[in-house]
Amino acid sequence: MFKSIKIISLSLMALLFFTACNFNNSKSSEKQAANPDGIDKNSNLKKAPQFEVTTIDGQKISLEQSLADNKPLMIYFTASWCPMCAQNWPAISEVYPEYKDKVNFVAISIDPTDDKDVMVKLAEEKNLNFPIVEGTPQIMLDFGVESQATTVGVNEDGYVEFQKDKSVLTAEEYRDLFEQLIN
Repeated sequence: MFKSIKIISLSLMALLFFTACNFNNSKSSEKQAANPDGIDKNSNLKKAPQFEVTTIDGQKISLEQSLADNKPLMIYFTASWCPMCAQNWPAISEVYPEYKDKVNFVAISIDPTDDKDVMVKLAEEKNLNFPIVEGTPQIMLDFGVESQATTVGVNEDGYVEFQKDKSVLTAEEYRDLFEQLIN
């Protein structure tokens, strides 16, 4: 009995191994066909998950639209009660106007209790001038983000260029991140 289970387990592991190897080979061939010079700047990057949100001002923002516009996308995961986020909001408000025509940007609350009224009040009280979305925690989970005060940059090809977890950044550091996405 034990021997049969061991044989079945080893057979399944071998099957999974060969399937994984075969899958990677076919992906590699697809990349070479799509990019004949063999250089793929996204080969080590994770594909960003698709999403669509509506800001507190009624603007629709999605990864699909950002890709169609051939523009990178920066997402800031926030929460109305987050003290680290509160330190980042002024820096984002300072830098966002300089890049709003070159990079799509959205701040998405991770807290489901941050409804539209809460976020509108927050934006008014803190003079936030960037697109803000009420609590949508599923997008945070889809991106693999574990906490608020996290900035994610998605390049114009739809791959995650960077993820700055739980960070307080200066205006200059945000400029550097925007520039990284443009270049």
